[in-house]
Formats: sequence, C-alpha cells, structure tokens
Amino acid sequence: METGERTSHTQTPVLKTSAIKLPRSANIKLALLVSSVLVVIGILIYNNGLVRELKVREQRVALLLASALRYFQNSGDVDLTLYQQVVDYARNSGVPIIVTDRDNEPSFNLNTYKQFNINIPFDTTLSKHEQLAYLKKEIKRMDGSHPPERITYKDSSGAEIVTNYIHYGDSAILAEIARMPFIQLLLAAVVIAIGYLSFSYLKKSEQSNIWVGMSRETAHQLGTPLSSLLGWTEMLGLGANDPVEVNKIAGEIGKDVERLNRIATRFSKIGSKPDLREQNIVAVVSGVMGYLEDRMPRLGNAIAFSLETNHDEILASINRELFEWVLENLIKNATEAIESQGSILVKIEQKHDVVTIDVTDSGKGMDARRRKEVFRPGFSTKSRGWGLGLTLAKRIVEEYHHGKLFIKDSAPGKGTTFRIRLVKA
Repeated sequence: METGERTSHTQTPVLKTSAIKLPRSANIKLALLVSSVLVVIGILIYNNGLVRELKVREQRVALLLASALRYFQNSGDVDLTLYQQVVDYARNSGVPIIVTDRDNEPSFNLNTYKQFNINIPFDTTLSKHEQLAYLKKEIKRMDGSHPPERITYKDSSGAEIVTNYIHYGDSAILAEIARMPFIQLLLAAVVIAIGYLSFSYLKKSEQSNIWVGMSRETAHQLGTPLSSLLGWTEMLGLGANDPVEVNKIAGEIGKDVERLNRIATRFSKIGSKPDLREQNIVAVVSGVMGYLEDRMPRLGNAIAFSLETNHDEILASINRELFEWVLENLIKNATEAIESQGSILVKIEQKHDVVTIDVTDSGKGMDARRRKEVFRPGFSTKSRGWGLGLTLAKRIVEEYHHGKLFIKDSAPGKGTTFRIRLVKA
C-alpha cells in the first residue's frame, strides 16, 4: 500500500446519550393530509368563484329579458323583432325562465308556451292541470334561489301597474358545475386513499427490507473478525510451544477482539447523534485499508490496493467508528465488483475547506438504472447480497457528517468511482 503516512492509533470517543429520532412516516403522512386539505380547499374556492360568476351572467340574461319586455310594454312599439331576438338569446343561454301574468299565473297556451316558458320542457304525457302544477312547482323552486323580476308600466295617472313576473333559475350547466366539487372530492378521496395505502405498503416493505438488511449486515460485519479469530485459534494450537508465535497470534487476536468491540459501538450509534472529533482522514483510510487487506483472503495478489493523497495529514471532524464503517462498505463493495484481477485506488484530496475521498475500482461497473437504485434499501446485485451497506453508508455521511456520498463515475466494464465529499467546519 502506497501512502505518505500511516497511523495505527485508535481514539475511542466518549459515547453521549441522545434521543432516538422518530421515524419520518408520521411527518410524511401529516404532510400528505395537509396537502390534501389544501387541495380540497383550493378546489372549493375556485369552483365557488366560478359558480358565482356564472350566476351573475345568467341573472343578466333574465334582467335583459325583463328590460326588453318592459320596454316593449311601455313604448307601445308593435315591432317584436328586437324582443324576439332577446327571447332567442335567452333560449340559447340555457337559463330556465317562466313569465307569469299579473296574478303570477303561468301560461299553458300551446301557441305561447315556448314564448313565456323558456328552456322549460313540455311533457306531452301530462294533462293541462298537471302541466300547470309542474310549472308552479318550478316557479317555487326558482324563487327559492332568485327573487322574481316585476314587469310594470305607468298608466295615464302615472301609477305603476304590474303586468308580469319573470322567474328564473340556474341552467343545467351551472347545476353540473355546482355538483362538480362533490365529484372532485370523491375522486380526490379515492386518490388520497390509494396514495396512503401505497405509501403504507411501501413503508412496510422498506422496513422489512431494512430489518432483513440489518440482520445480514450484522452477520456480514461480524464475519471478518470471527473468521480471523477461528484462523488464529487454529494457528495458536499449532504453535503452542513457540512463545514468539504465541505472542504474535495473541496480538492479532487482540486486534480482532477490538474489531468486534468497534462493531458493537457502530450499531449502538445508529439512530443517535454521533460525537464528531477532528481526525486525520489519511490515517483513518490507511488503517481501514490495511486491516481489510490483511484479513480478506480473496484479495491476496489478485487485487492491488493503493492510496494517493496530496497531503500526509488532512483533518476533518468525523466519528471514527462510523466513518470507518463507511470506508469498509465502499472498499468491500469495490472488491466484490472485481471478478478476477484488478485494482482499488483510494484518492484523498483537500482543496480549501473541501475534502474528497474517491474509491475507484476496476470492476464490472454499473449501468444508469443500477446507479439510480444502488443506495435504495434492499437493492443488491449479488445473489446473496444484503442490500443495506451502501444505504447505511450514505446515511452516515449525509445525516451524521453533513457531507455527500454519490457515484462520481461508473460504466459497464469500466469500473466505478464512489465519492465522499466533506466540508470542513
């Protein structure tokens, strides 16, 4: 391994008790509920404004007809052309209008029915009495929504005499628009219910993947030191009569026991606020690479490790146990991406207050689809993969160290580069 400086000392930070973070699902569900309520309120406000505007327009149609009839009666003009045009306009508007006489009685004369009952259907199956009853019922319904317009004229003495009443209601289109919010609310409720159930299902699925991943991650983390301890135990039995060999093996066993203690510490820190301390990033990376290179049998001479840095000492505030976990996940991921021989390069650079750590392998690489999925819990390209290491690594870097972990570059057959970006405080 090539490096400007290597350090073997390990600082164990004092653990601090902190409250466990609550899951975000409650906040997401609350946000979904609040957003839905705001959407519903927006729909109601918009629809009510539209209904009011249409009501005003339809009221103007009735007032126009009233003005035309009033003008015709007071002017004595026998030309009905203008009045007929107004009637045709009212009929085309779709506004239902009933013109009654001075006694407020509707007309059922077949010759004048359409003239005084605009947009009111004529049912040929009804008798005259039933038709009149129907018209009076419609008049009562219309007056409940809009007061009738009186048509008057002045006699020779100047007194106003009522000649007709104009009753009008809402058009069929306006009635449909008025009912639209209820349909929209029903559809919105269905969409919200589907979204809520889908979110709950995905949340449960993700939690299930996390629990499975955590159990496999635990086994994976314990695998390396336990395998090493088994090997050292066997070697201890073979070299029991050699004090020098026993001391050497005891030292290596001590390292693996310390490794197990670190693993326990790492898992205890998940979900709590870690203690960040200024550490030499170069020494931390070098130590992790050295440990893995000595204890991963599949590496041997098949995979070459190398470390490059523009400074022998680069300081940054990190939690050593958790940050080493991130590096191990990235390096192990890199070794598993190399099918036979290859190389892993870890490059550390500091430019101003930004520290970058690139882990580059010469493995099989990833296509665009896998690059998008690689940090998702449960995703793994390995047949026996646990699919949580990169997820935890990303969370440790971004939530606990306020940095960034992302794929800088990757392509099928050309390897992959993961980048950690830390900003010094």
